[in-house]
Amino acid sequence: MIGSDLAARATSVCEAALASKQAWAAFPIPSFDPTHPAASALPQVATWLKDEVSPTFDKWLSDLRDLGTPDTGQQPWSRVLAAVERIVELNAAQVAAAKSGDSSAFATATNDLRASQVELESATAAAGVPKCADVHK
Repeated sequence: MIGSDLAARATSVCEAALASKQAWAAFPIPSFDPTHPAASALPQVATWLKDEVSPTFDKWLSDLRDLGTPDTGQQPWSRVLAAVERIVELNAAQVAAAKSGDSSAFATATNDLRASQVELESATAAAGVPKCADVHK
Protein backbone atom coordinates (compact mmCIF):
# COMPACT_ATOMS: atom_id res chain seq x y z
CA MET A 1 0.00 0.00 0.00
CA ILE A 2 1.01 3.54 -0.65
CA GLY A 3 1.03 6.11 2.14
CA SER A 4 -2.21 7.72 3.22
CA ASP A 5 -1.26 11.18 1.93
CA LEU A 6 -0.54 9.94 -1.58
CA ALA A 7 -3.58 7.67 -1.46
CA ALA A 8 -5.80 10.65 -0.62
CA ARG A 9 -4.31 12.71 -3.43
CA ALA A 10 -4.57 9.82 -5.89
CA THR A 11 -8.19 9.26 -4.92
CA SER A 12 -8.86 12.95 -5.54
CA VAL A 13 -7.27 12.69 -9.00
CA CYS A 14 -9.41 9.65 -9.75
CA GLU A 15 -12.57 11.36 -8.53
CA ALA A 16 -11.82 14.27 -10.89
CA ALA A 17 -11.29 11.81 -13.76
CA LEU A 18 -14.56 10.08 -12.92
CA ALA A 19 -16.36 13.45 -12.90
CA SER A 20 -14.84 14.20 -16.30
CA LYS A 21 -16.04 10.83 -17.57
CA GLN A 22 -19.54 11.46 -16.27
CA ALA A 23 -19.60 14.73 -18.23
CA TRP A 24 -18.92 13.05 -21.58
CA ALA A 25 -21.39 13.77 -24.34
CA ALA A 26 -23.69 10.87 -25.07
CA PHE A 27 -22.23 8.16 -27.25
CA PRO A 28 -23.39 8.98 -30.79
CA ILE A 29 -24.51 5.50 -31.89
CA PRO A 30 -26.61 3.74 -29.23
CA SER A 31 -26.79 0.45 -31.17
CA PHE A 32 -23.02 0.26 -31.75
CA ASP A 33 -21.42 -3.06 -30.78
CA PRO A 34 -17.75 -2.42 -30.03
CA THR A 35 -16.91 -6.12 -30.21
CA HIS A 36 -18.45 -6.40 -33.70
CA PRO A 37 -18.23 -2.84 -34.98
CA ALA A 38 -19.74 -1.77 -38.26
CA ALA A 39 -17.00 -0.13 -40.29
CA SER A 40 -19.43 2.56 -41.42
CA ALA A 41 -19.85 3.72 -37.82
CA LEU A 42 -16.15 3.89 -37.01
CA PRO A 43 -15.44 7.46 -38.23
CA GLN A 44 -18.10 8.86 -35.90
CA VAL A 45 -16.87 6.62 -33.07
CA ALA A 46 -13.30 7.79 -33.64
CA THR A 47 -14.33 11.42 -33.27
CA TRP A 48 -16.26 10.72 -30.07
CA LEU A 49 -13.43 8.71 -28.53
CA LYS A 50 -10.85 11.34 -29.51
CA ASP A 51 -12.95 14.24 -28.22
CA GLU A 52 -14.50 12.70 -25.11
CA VAL A 53 -12.54 9.70 -23.87
CA SER A 54 -8.93 10.49 -24.77
CA PRO A 55 -8.72 13.83 -22.93
CA THR A 56 -10.12 12.30 -19.75
CA PHE A 57 -7.82 9.29 -19.75
CA ASP A 58 -4.76 11.29 -20.82
CA LYS A 59 -5.29 13.79 -18.00
CA TRP A 60 -5.98 11.00 -15.52
CA LEU A 61 -2.62 9.39 -16.32
CA SER A 62 -0.77 12.71 -16.35
CA ASP A 63 -2.25 13.78 -13.02
CA LEU A 64 -1.41 10.43 -11.41
CA ARG A 65 2.17 10.66 -12.66
CA ASP A 66 2.41 14.21 -11.32
CA LEU A 67 1.80 12.88 -7.81
CA GLY A 68 5.34 11.53 -7.81
CA THR A 69 6.86 8.43 -6.30
CA PRO A 70 5.57 7.20 -2.96
CA ASP A 71 7.86 6.75 0.03
CA THR A 72 6.23 3.36 0.61
CA GLY A 73 4.34 1.08 -1.71
CA GLN A 74 6.38 1.82 -4.81
CA GLN A 75 5.57 -1.51 -6.45
CA PRO A 76 1.78 -1.23 -6.00
CA TRP A 77 1.92 2.38 -7.23
CA SER A 78 3.93 1.33 -10.28
CA ARG A 79 1.25 -1.27 -11.05
CA VAL A 80 -1.45 1.40 -10.87
CA LEU A 81 0.45 3.65 -13.27
CA ALA A 82 1.15 0.74 -15.62
CA ALA A 83 -2.53 -0.25 -15.65
CA VAL A 84 -3.64 3.30 -16.44
CA GLU A 85 -0.91 3.62 -19.09
CA ARG A 86 -2.24 0.44 -20.69
CA ILE A 87 -5.75 1.87 -20.76
CA VAL A 88 -4.49 5.06 -22.41
CA GLU A 89 -2.55 3.03 -24.99
CA LEU A 90 -5.54 0.81 -25.76
CA ASN A 91 -7.83 3.81 -26.04
CA ALA A 92 -5.37 5.27 -28.57
CA ALA A 93 -5.43 1.93 -30.40
CA GLN A 94 -9.22 2.12 -30.57
CA VAL A 95 -9.07 5.64 -31.98
CA ALA A 96 -6.46 4.64 -34.58
CA ALA A 97 -8.45 1.56 -35.59
CA ALA A 98 -11.65 3.57 -35.84
CA LYS A 99 -9.97 6.29 -37.91
CA SER A 100 -8.64 3.70 -40.34
CA GLY A 101 -11.92 1.78 -40.48
CA ASP A 102 -10.32 -1.38 -39.11
CA SER A 103 -13.18 -3.20 -37.39
CA SER A 104 -11.02 -6.14 -36.36
CA ALA A 105 -8.37 -4.00 -34.68
CA PHE A 106 -11.08 -1.96 -32.99
CA ALA A 107 -12.69 -5.12 -31.58
CA THR A 108 -9.31 -6.38 -30.38
CA ALA A 109 -8.57 -3.09 -28.60
CA THR A 110 -12.05 -3.17 -27.06
CA ASN A 111 -11.55 -6.70 -25.74
CA ASP A 112 -8.11 -5.79 -24.42
CA LEU A 113 -9.57 -2.72 -22.68
CA ARG A 114 -12.18 -4.87 -20.99
CA ALA A 115 -9.50 -7.31 -19.85
CA SER A 116 -7.36 -4.46 -18.53
CA GLN A 117 -10.01 -3.65 -15.94
CA VAL A 118 -9.06 -6.78 -13.98
CA GLU A 119 -5.46 -5.58 -13.59
CA LEU A 120 -6.61 -2.04 -12.78
CA GLU A 121 -8.85 -3.32 -10.00
CA SER A 122 -6.11 -5.55 -8.60
CA ALA A 123 -3.48 -2.82 -8.77
CA THR A 124 -5.64 -0.11 -7.23
CA ALA A 125 -6.74 -2.44 -4.42
CA ALA A 126 -3.13 -3.37 -3.65
CA ALA A 127 -2.12 0.30 -3.62
CA GLY A 128 -5.01 1.30 -1.35
CA VAL A 129 -6.82 3.43 -3.94
CA PRO A 130 -9.69 1.16 -5.06
CA LYS A 131 -11.85 4.13 -6.09
CA CYS A 132 -9.45 4.65 -9.00
CA ALA A 133 -10.72 1.47 -10.67
CA ASP A 134 -14.12 3.17 -11.08
CA VAL A 135 -12.71 5.55 -13.69
CA HIS A 136 -12.46 2.82 -16.30
CA LYS A 137 -15.57 0.81 -15.48
